Amino acid sequence: MPAGEPTADRHVQVEECVEERIVLGTWGLSGPVEAADGPAGYPGRPSHCFDEVLDAAYRAGVRWVDTAPGYGAGSGLVRLAAWQRSRGAAFRVVMKPGRPHGPGGPRSDLRVGSLRREIDAGAELVGPPAAVLVKDPPEEAFRDGVLAEVLGELASALPGTRVGVATHRLDLVPYLPEPAELDARAGAQVQPHAASPVVQMEHHAVNRTVAVPAAAHARRRGWEVWGMQPLAYGFLAGRYGPDTRFAADDWRSRLPRQARSALAAGARGFAASLPSPFSSRPPAECALAWCLTDPSLQRIVVGPRTGAQFASVLGAMSLARDPRFTAHAAAARGAYGVPH
Repeated sequence: MPAGEPTADRHVQVEECVEERIVLGTWGLSGPVEAADGPAGYPGRPSHCFDEVLDAAYRAGVRWVDTAPGYGAGSGLVRLAAWQRSRGAAFRVVMKPGRPHGPGGPRSDLRVGSLRREIDAGAELVGPPAAVLVKDPPEEAFRDGVLAEVLGELASALPGTRVGVATHRLDLVPYLPEPAELDARAGAQVQPHAASPVVQMEHHAVNRTVAVPAAAHARRRGWEVWGMQPLAYGFLAGRYGPDTRFAADDWRSRLPRQARSALAAGARGFAASLPSPFSSRPPAECALAWCLTDPSLQRIVVGPRTGAQFASVLGAMSLARDPRFTAHAAAARGAYGVPH
């Protein structure tokens, strides 16, 4: 075998690493969502684009896929079901109920009966979920114990299924219930040595000063932490700036210019912080690798909209194993109060 050519064993190791660390998000592939106050999703993509990304991810070893009944007003689940049927393959599905699509768009509904209906309807299409994460509960649910009650009931009703929460509100992470409380609420249905509850939180290089400590806090509390939106809605990929005009059916078209400017400035600041060996790498690879090197994150949820964008995930996996990059990232996390 020629020198430098990857061995079969190394290929297997890469696939195993991808499977352990990457969840494929489908929010950007599922179709537009309309709410009373404007677009609430991403621009529509033809179904063949959905298939292209899932094919690339599956070939690379990704086996977890993230979806929600509200994605594309339900079309995301339909597309995932069609892919699984046509390929004769299946992902481990992360189902995110809790914001069903209604006449005025997605709305929060934490009633256990409603959550079960969403889960059961999704399972009819794509099979039983491997994980159920309650999507974006309101603040009061964290503070008044409703979230703990709901998660305990779901854990009891769905033995063997990972349960948890997905939130963009990092300020609410300190109010996550103790895992022991969830076990107590679930009662006898929880098996000994059951897996930790999962919190999927917004975590990227733009919000790193708050995301890094929040992830570390959740992990210390006994939660398994997954990072989502690692490219900060695409700004960390270097594609957007404060003057970008988003499509009419793209929720980012509703972002105030001040917010777009802040995201763009954060992306520029992160790029400028990279030492010279890495400043020439694609921005998306560096941003994804930043998340992959955070020891508090068990997985990251990526949302490519093309096969080419998915390729940056594989580049990031390689970069995250570079000891020079990991040392740089560890030193930076230390500046946010998190030990190396």
